[in-house]
Amino acid sequence: MERKSNASGYVLLEALVALLIFSLGLLGLIGFQAASMKIATDSQFRTEAAMLSDELIAKMTVYNLSNVATDFASPSGAQFSAWLNNRVKGASRLPNAQVTTEFTSVPKATSTTLVVKLNITWSVPGSTTGSGGREIAGAYETRALLF
Repeated sequence: MERKSNASGYVLLEALVALLIFSLGLLGLIGFQAASMKIATDSQFRTEAAMLSDELIAKMTVYNLSNVATDFASPSGAQFSAWLNNRVKGASRLPNAQVTTEFTSVPKATSTTLVVKLNITWSVPGSTTGSGGREIAGAYETRALLF
């Protein structure tokens, strides 16, 4: 009494489906890893920009307030250009970093009170998009009161 089985190859088909499900899960895990690396890199650049802005505001605070707007307002100012070249472009990890400052006086305050708006931008590595090759820039902006 021999019986013929109609289920030949069923185990092979189950193995292939299991392999497919496992492969899709593995690809999803790799995608999560890539996204997490991008977020970690962005966080590192934002932390570096925050530390640079804190350092520059500290330098402005201890500097003579009567000259702070001229010496730190543009890259042509002596103190600002020295800090920009030595610290930002020379020692920071921000690619293609640019720093801009804007000073405004505070009405109804002392004559030497200033608000400084500090903006740091950088190029995000590997961010060229499309055929135009436009880079995406990261940005960090802060404001501080100098008196």
